[in-house]
Amino acid sequence: MNQYPSHSQTPDFVKNESHTNPVLFQHPTEEEMRGSRLALLKAHVIDFLLFAAFSFVAWLLISFLITLFFGG
Repeated sequence: MNQYPSHSQTPDFVKNESHTNPVLFQHPTEEEMRGSRLALLKAHVIDFLLFAAFSFVAWLLISFLITLFFGG
């Protein structure tokens, strides 16, 4: 009887089998790449509103600083 004492509780597996597919990465399809028109429109509207708000605040700040330095 040729036995070796094992102190771990890890079972002995028959062989090391990998459960991964041979294709690990697939490029997305055209349909997956294309976003919805509503999401695109919403993103453009949000970008425009942010641009308009920051532009207005910058205009107010520059106008205030010019008035402060050079007088009204």
